[in-house]
Amino acid sequence: MWVKASLRSWRIVSPLLLLLLMAGGCSRIPKIIVLEDPLTAAEHVDLGVAYERKGELDLARREYERALQKDRKFHRARLNLGNIFLAKKEYGKAREEYLLALELRPGDAEATNNLSWAAIFSGEGIDEALGRMESVVSGPGNRRPPLLDTLGVLRMRANRPGPAEEAFALAETLCRQAGAAPREGWKEGEPCPNEVLREIEEHRRELRRRFP
Repeated sequence: MWVKASLRSWRIVSPLLLLLLMAGGCSRIPKIIVLEDPLTAAEHVDLGVAYERKGELDLARREYERALQKDRKFHRARLNLGNIFLAKKEYGKAREEYLLALELRPGDAEATNNLSWAAIFSGEGIDEALGRMESVVSGPGNRRPPLLDTLGVLRMRANRPGPAEEAFALAETLCRQAGAAPREGWKEGEPCPNEVLREIEEHRRELRRRFP
């Protein structure tokens, strides 16, 4: 169900502005409409997610930016805005948003993972991203296939084929042990989505092509 953002609030012209208009000789005094946003920051994020799922990235961006206007410390809005920039291949802007998200939640696995992909796609900041990712994966509960896969790609880009293969192999093992069943938002030990397993296998093949 779509959220309809109807902006209905207004205020009539102030007494001071009324005097100014009369002094200027205006024969007709207009009503001054001041629009007020009735949605909360969380509601703007929900609306942005709905737009994003439909592929309407510019509208989604607008909603995330409106959420941040209401709450500059809204981590999800900041992270989602970074994802929009990443999807639009604006990697510098994506990096800025992910770093701001990490200021709000240092060591956040999702922000660190997505920051890593901004580095991978742009080819810039690989070493920094690798350091952050190594730290995250070593943390409790973060030995998860998609994070290990990202770590492997970073190591591969940093010309470290041996450690990259170790990360890919562990990611694939954990994925197969859990059972490749489609499920979102899983934790360590839970079923691994099929698309994650396919990506891991593809990255392992890429590693072997790069470093035969």
